[in-house]
Amino acid sequence: RRLNDLIKRAKAARIHSLIVSYLKSQLPMIGKDAKKKDLIKHLDVVFETVQNQYGVPAADFPDLDVMKEKLRKQDFTKFPNYDKALIAKVDKMLAEDIPRIMSLLPGEEQEKNRMGLGTIKGGVFEKVAMPYGKGIDAGIGENIWIVTRDKSKYDDIFNNLEQQNGKITGRIARDELVKSKLSNNVLGKIWRLADHDQDGLLDNEEFALAMHLIKVKCEGSQLPEELPAHLIPPTQRFFKFMKIKLERCSPFSLVTEEELIRSK
Repeated sequence: RRLNDLIKRAKAARIHSLIVSYLKSQLPMIGKDAKKKDLIKHLDVVFETVQNQYGVPAADFPDLDVMKEKLRKQDFTKFPNYDKALIAKVDKMLAEDIPRIMSLLPGEEQEKNRMGLGTIKGGVFEKVAMPYGKGIDAGIGENIWIVTRDKSKYDDIFNNLEQQNGKITGRIARDELVKSKLSNNVLGKIWRLADHDQDGLLDNEEFALAMHLIKVKCEGSQLPEELPAHLIPPTQRFFKFMKIKLERCSPFSLVTEEELIRSK
């Protein structure tokens, strides 16, 4: 099952890398916002171009509508450029390393794995992060980002703030965050933790994270010095996964929360 999971994640990382690098390559020097809207509107054409250019199976592409919605919130200029060497590593892992590992499995186990019937040893409690914790630890081990629970409420606030390319400045954020009546020192720490990509701006996920951290503090919990891995905004986890897993390109382990922390 871990091999199947790794294969799925590697394919997803590969196709997302190809898509975002292509989108960035299409931006003109002037009129980037208009071009971004046009690329999102015709994302089906983008998918077809990427498919033909790189020979990607149609089944590997993400859902079109979901991808459109996510792209509307992103700054295309910050997408990574096409990295031929990185993609080659992923292709090698999928074409050579994974099959080599599969060949080491007993024949019966290979058949079970192919059919999705492989044995899971140790039950659900073996080396699995179970949901637990309160305050800043709430959400550890859960499949969904804990901030998602209140994100629609935070999005309503964010969408009514003055934005620049889908992000808010420190001045705009400050006017909203001071309503919590927390001290400037605490709010400064919250800003540092929430501005995870350290660009001096907050997108909708980072703003929601800031509001979550305010909630945690107001409920009496202490704030950490570094942002815990389970609180990293979902759209930023992909690039960390690419940096850690694909550059190392090891088929033997999946990215852990500790690795995400060390990659900062």
